[in-house]
Amino acid sequence: MPTLYKCRDDRVQDVLLAYTNVEGSIRYSLTHGGRRIPFDEIELTLMREEKAMAMARLVIDKIMRLP
Repeated sequence: MPTLYKCRDDRVQDVLLAYTNVEGSIRYSLTHGGRRIPFDEIELTLMREEKAMAMARLVIDKIMRLP
């Protein structure tokens, strides 16, 4: 059965990225006194792009698996 992914771990990584809630993500910052702070707009944009690419790869893989 053809697949887009070389190994199972790559697919699992894309599934995790696809189901990430980008808008509600926060980070733990050591440089700001160990507080949890939101991502800035540039980082959110990059995370959205990564999520979109992961979702696209998953859809392409699903199409490739069709009989």
